[in-house]
Amino acid sequence: MKKIFILLLVLGLLWILKLSYDVFEITAQQTELSNSLHRIEQSNANLNDQLVALQRHVNVKDASVSPNQPDVTTIQPSSIDPIFVVKQQLDLIEFMLQQQKFNDALDKLMQLDRNLEQYALAPSLKQSLHQVIQKDQQVIQQFVSARVAQQEKLDVIMRQLDQALTQEIKTPQLNASQPQNKYFWQRWIVIEPAKQPAVALMQRPLILKEVQLRLLIAQQALQQGQYLEYQKSLLQMIELLNQLPDQKSRQLIQNIQKIKGFTVIPTPILNTRALLG
Repeated sequence: MKKIFILLLVLGLLWILKLSYDVFEITAQQTELSNSLHRIEQSNANLNDQLVALQRHVNVKDASVSPNQPDVTTIQPSSIDPIFVVKQQLDLIEFMLQQQKFNDALDKLMQLDRNLEQYALAPSLKQSLHQVIQKDQQVIQQFVSARVAQQEKLDVIMRQLDQALTQEIKTPQLNASQPQNKYFWQRWIVIEPAKQPAVALMQRPLILKEVQLRLLIAQQALQQGQYLEYQKSLLQMIELLNQLPDQKSRQLIQNIQKIKGFTVIPTPILNTRALLG
């Protein structure tokens, strides 16, 4: 018995170490993505400043050139294509949407709408861009509202699941799970190894604690839009609970299935991108 207890303790420590590493890895990925976003924003801002400065420089030269002199500055604005700058800003906005930074994406889209007047674009193209950008803003706002409503529903179920796990860890309510479709003689005669249920029940607090930690990882993955990681964590939770023979674990699995089968609302595609080609 003492050896089994020591073995379970070692397994529990290994589980905790592995879960801590998983949480650390997800946090590191999030930090790296934030740094990448910051670098892209800086590059985009520098490029936009260069374009505006160049256009102002050209305008000043145009004003100082006499009508009899050849206009040699008209070809200089082509050194930075304004359409290229707009596409760069759209790249940044799409990256923000992928990283679930919806408010930042909306702010950047509105900033792009304002900056269009500073770019050397055809009036008809500017007008079309203004219209499409406003449409993209509405689509993103509708998407955010739908995503928030869905997230709130999932958060409620996840909180209930977390509370149920905490309750079971503190005060377990063990009832053996019995299949419903059994003949009467099968209910009297049960053939299974005697040690297997006992060992599983001894491991039960550790297994439930790991399930709770996997639930935390699933919540973080969902908030970051990492749906594959989210589904992976839920499958691992179900696999862990399947090791336990009690009825309460079956109920927990049913609750996990509720949050596993939801339909992901796809991130909208910018219509402005389609307009520019």
